[in-house]
Amino acid sequence: MNKGKFTTPNTLLVALALLVTVSAIGCGSSNKMTKAEAAAQREIDKMPGWYLNPPEDNDEYLYEIAEVTMSRRSSARQSAIIQGRTALSAKLGVKVEALQKLFEEEVTNGNESVYSAAFTAANQNVISQDLRAASVAEQAFVPTASGQYTSYVLMRLPIGDAREIIDNALSQDEELYIRFKESKAFEELMENLERLGYDQ
Repeated sequence: MNKGKFTTPNTLLVALALLVTVSAIGCGSSNKMTKAEAAAQREIDKMPGWYLNPPEDNDEYLYEIAEVTMSRRSSARQSAIIQGRTALSAKLGVKVEALQKLFEEEVTNGNESVYSAAFTAANQNVISQDLRAASVAEQAFVPTASGQYTSYVLMRLPIGDAREIIDNALSQDEELYIRFKESKAFEELMENLERLGYDQ
């Protein structure tokens, strides 16, 4: 009879309400992080601010960060320091390559390959050093859920020591060093030293 006229609108209203509810739940769940994402965010939140946003190299220091997770705090710290020094060595190696590029742009007498080999040897010399002059500027320990420790370190190397390391590595090849000292690349190195207050 008249029942159909009243049940149809009610049924439509209920269906519409269910549709809105389901849509709202769907949108809400898409904004939630998964368990893996939440766990990753918790790990990030534990990291020191200086590790997430380390200082840039400046006129005083070169910087590198490192992290190591081990069962003993002292072992984790020592390994992180070694890793940081290795990273600083690699950074110095990049600087030697930049000096090599500047130098070789000036060399036009056919000795490019000779000097290239000498620079390669100097680069390997720099990278192989453990950089005892590097020091720990910041450090932090964070325990893990498995009972281990993550050691975070911020290593720094004084610019003066960095330049000396590069200079010593290049001086191993006498011919290269004499020629290098006559180049614009060497002038740039000296200008940097003078600007930083280091005398040669």
